Amino acid sequence: MERRQFLAGAAAMSLLPAADAAAQILPGPGFGTPLGTRPFAPEVYRARRARLMAELKTGLAVIHGATAFGAPDNTIAAPFTQNGDFAWLTGISDEPGAVLVLAPGEAVVKEFLFLPSRDVETERWEVERLPLGSLIEQRTGVQRVQRTARLGGVVTQLATRAKELHFLGPVVSADAPVPAALELYSKVMARVPGTSIRDQSGLLTQMRSVKEPRELEWLNKAMVATRAGHLAAMKAVKPGMTERQLRLVLEEGFANAGGTGLAYNSIVAAGRNAASLHYVVETGPIRDGDLVLIDAAAAVDGYACDVTRTFPANGRFTATQRADYELVLAAQAAAEATLKAGVSYDVFEDAAKQVFRRAGRIDDFIHGLGHYVGLDVHDPFDRSKPIPAGAVITIEPGLYTQSANQGIRIEDQYLVTATGSERMSAGIPRSIAEIEAAMRG
Repeated sequence: MERRQFLAGAAAMSLLPAADAAAQILPGPGFGTPLGTRPFAPEVYRARRARLMAELKTGLAVIHGATAFGAPDNTIAAPFTQNGDFAWLTGISDEPGAVLVLAPGEAVVKEFLFLPSRDVETERWEVERLPLGSLIEQRTGVQRVQRTARLGGVVTQLATRAKELHFLGPVVSADAPVPAALELYSKVMARVPGTSIRDQSGLLTQMRSVKEPRELEWLNKAMVATRAGHLAAMKAVKPGMTERQLRLVLEEGFANAGGTGLAYNSIVAAGRNAASLHYVVETGPIRDGDLVLIDAAAAVDGYACDVTRTFPANGRFTATQRADYELVLAAQAAAEATLKAGVSYDVFEDAAKQVFRRAGRIDDFIHGLGHYVGLDVHDPFDRSKPIPAGAVITIEPGLYTQSANQGIRIEDQYLVTATGSERMSAGIPRSIAEIEAAMRG
């Protein structure tokens, strides 16, 4: 009797830990990817997907997220950066290899999220991932979440009814790898007779070009952090420092003011190094008399910004440096004067170029005038179409003269309005007087 009671009790006891364990292995808030959507709630991304599907009306669209860069020999991989279109539609930033499928013509289930299969051994080294189930659907807000092993089969099945595949981009060079969506579409078309591809490669670009008020809030948060970093660098610089030492001051300033990451790899270039547009070596010394060019910005929850400042290492511009700097500033002002909703990009860019042409310096300006900014520091945009109200764009003229051992670029970020523009990067010293005063302080 005692033995039977003991066994019965043991059996009952064995049920309790199993139930407790089941509760414990379901990750709570803060555990298991995807953690959810960021920086906005799932409803925001669901509404964006609905807007896109209303434009598509019928058919089927596949949007691939970014894949992770592998690290050899179990070393730590580079930070993962999500594809901008995928992030804008899902808010999912922590799941490499994810795929979104939209089927606006379906009666009930119109959206599917496909995630790579779990590998529990790899997860012990990297990050825990959620199992399929209601929790993952709740966190993402997508109707159906499945594994990518099922992607081809589900898309083929949907295509038998849709018969139309929407290509949302990107359009790439003939020398580049075929985009994943087009590669998948070609396989589907070979198996579903009568299926066709429709080019919609400009649609997401158009939708993302006009920023929502909540997006502007996050872009302004990124600018607050960026402003703090640039000011810290201006105040800290002195001849004898290295470019790397100054970069560390800059990026600490970003982080202390709320930056959650970098919008791109920071460029800190002194003297002749600044004449190389994307200089990243950062081993050079900062010498007395050098101009220092910093092209760097913070990001907050995936939203980027972009600012460049050029200033003298010793706090005072020479007469030659002053003249060249004022010329770049004049080119920026000329472009800024044209910037408003409806202006063409070519008119906007040519306003700056004319300043350099008249000065005989056009050959020292060797890049485009600006670009859109958002989830990507270079957000996609169509320069053949007028700039819309609500776009966020940079103006960044520059002069690069290796013979003079200097490069000068001034880059500010603007919100385009119906009647003009607002400089979002105001408060980061820009004029010669502002820069010299900030460096004295």
